[in-house]
Amino acid sequence: MVKSSLAIGCASRCLPNSRLKGLTFRIFPTDENVKRKWVLARKDLIWEPKKGDVLCSRHFKKDFDRSAPNIKLKPRVIPSNSPSHLQEHSYSVMDSPKKLKHKLDQMISELGDTKKSLRNVLDGEKRFQKSLRKTIRELKDECLICQETANRLEVFCRE
Repeated sequence: MVKSSLAIGCASRCLPNSRLKGLTFRIFPTDENVKRKWVLARKDLIWEPKKGDVLCSRHFKKDFDRSAPNIKLKPRVIPSNSPSHLQEHSYSVMDSPKKLKHKLDQMISELGDTKKSLRNVLDGEKRFQKSLRKTIRELKDECLICQETANRLEVFCRE
């Protein structure tokens, strides 16, 4: 299975030629404090990384120790989210607080409208049930329907 960088908006995938392109992949740290910082840098507070989840090397500035034969990430390094880094990976940047407030106000207004609409539907249903109850009673009183039929129809009149 091909692993993909789990940074939001990043399409980097761990393929056989990735290393030739200078792209490496780093597994999320096991140290809970550092891992939490990596998750916060990802800007997704409800997501929890699984064992083996990775970020590509593009999410780290010059945070590599190149003194050893194997290039390693320096200890306790946090992924970078600088403006150039965000542009490089075309992240979906969150709306401004003003836009978010406008969206929230709009959703609250729509919720109010939906509640009014629901109340109108429920009131209409109550009126219909009352009318149906009255009609069933009249039909039964005039002996146009039997008690059994009246009982079956009254099932639709219960609140």
